[in-house]
Amino acid sequence: MDEALQKKLKNYVLRLLARQEYSRRELILKLQQKEATSEFIDALLDWCEEHNFINEQRYVEGFVRRHIAKKHGLKRIQSEAMGKRIDRALLESVIESLEIDWFELAQDAYLKKYSNSQDDFDHKEKAKRVRYLMYRGFSYEQIDFAMQAQ
Repeated sequence: MDEALQKKLKNYVLRLLARQEYSRRELILKLQQKEATSEFIDALLDWCEEHNFINEQRYVEGFVRRHIAKKHGLKRIQSEAMGKRIDRALLESVIESLEIDWFELAQDAYLKKYSNSQDDFDHKEKAKRVRYLMYRGFSYEQIDFAMQAQ
């Protein structure tokens, strides 16, 4: 790789990181699409980590906070994290450090969706509401708590 291309790719990575957090893995994929060599990718990303432009802990915290803001449950967060190949131990430590009340989050998600609807509903409507909360990643206990609270 010539020096001009290396400089161009370095600027590309810095532009990406200026807009949002990326994991090391995501940046590797983006640089591979630009046909960078693996040696250059490793050196560039090591440099980014030295200067704290890439920080996996910070990335995972942002990832979890975004999902909590969307009112997603633990199962959904874990599933999406697996898709992004986030380290499971790091994810668990971040979730523990945030001390999230999953029951309250399930209740918030339920009330946001169904606060303006009728309180008495048939079995079919109840199943629909349970499916909605399950899709969002909540457990049966959390769903039951959320539906009782209305």
